[in-house]
Amino acid sequence: EEPGYVFEYKGVQIAVETPSSTVLEALGDPVNYFEAPSCAFEGMDRIYTYGGFEFQTYTEGEKDYIASIRFLDDSITTPEGISLNASLEDVVAAYGKDYKQSFSQYTYTKGKCNLSFIIENNEVVSVEYASVDFVGNEKD
Repeated sequence: EEPGYVFEYKGVQIAVETPSSTVLEALGDPVNYFEAPSCAFEGMDRIYTYGGFEFQTYTEGEKDYIASIRFLDDSITTPEGISLNASLEDVVAAYGKDYKQSFSQYTYTKGKCNLSFIIENNEVVSVEYASVDFVGNEKD
């Protein structure tokens, strides 16, 4: 099975659909943590915030898995060099033209990961990695 897009922060690789425990162990305590009972599936929705990004997990069985990773500011980039404020041309140069466009959202799919960029006025205003099985905060 093809691996999906992987985000890297301080040398730690973070990928959707992987157990969150190893990432949390490597990154240490988050800047902020939020949890609430999930309305989409059994267990808890958990959001961990670190410098410039956050990730959300879902529970399956006894383990939590990474469902999505979202950029919060332009202090971080994808491994391919895209950050908030990049242009559509930058995104296409890094990822190619094989995207699906829905309004201002450009989505690339690789393995079990959707990598989405929302572009307004030719500027990236949102970057999100999300499990293809976890769309709109619901695990299908």
